[in-house]
Amino acid sequence: MKKIKFLILFCAASGILADEVVFTKNGKKVVLKENFTWQYAPEQKVDPSKKSNTNRSILKGTDQTSLIKSKSGVYSVFYNAAQWTSVTENHEFAEFHFVNQARTGNAMVIYEGLEIPLESFPELVLLNVIKTDPDARILNIEDCSVNGVPGKIVTYTAQIKGLRFIFYSFLASGNFGSVQFSTFTLESQFEKEKANFEKVISGFVLN
Repeated sequence: MKKIKFLILFCAASGILADEVVFTKNGKKVVLKENFTWQYAPEQKVDPSKKSNTNRSILKGTDQTSLIKSKSGVYSVFYNAAQWTSVTENHEFAEFHFVNQARTGNAMVIYEGLEIPLESFPELVLLNVIKTDPDARILNIEDCSVNGVPGKIVTYTAQIKGLRFIFYSFLASGNFGSVQFSTFTLESQFEKEKANFEKVISGFVLN
């Protein structure tokens, strides 16, 4: 049931459309029409201003000595307890939730055992966010690796309850499953918090 919820989390936005959008194993987008026909969706060109060609390597810092392990045994997160607090509360989808000491930034980790085509991952995340805010948009996509795990840093903005937030998320997927390590704060605080967000993300490691 949990795996089914994961699919719903990233594909629920398709319910607001007349046609349903699904993805093949190799990441091709397919449109399923109400008349029971289907077609490949037109390929979307990536806006160069929204995608970085760099492939940075992000590594865990020596000050990140506190450790929290996933129940799955697949990954762990190292963090600096002087800067971030692990919040022990139940979330429907997030396995871990961190709050910074100033309480101006949050970080959440969503893990599932399902592999998602990495090139499609950012768009799937946005589809889910659009259900809450139709004006949500991706600001930047950057190829990177975190402690040797290849993935993408996706920056996107969305409005929640009248407040504009910016999300800075590391997305990774492979035979280990899929991870969405999302940090977020108010738009006005993002530039101030961005370095700290990348620091907490750098604590992600595969076991």
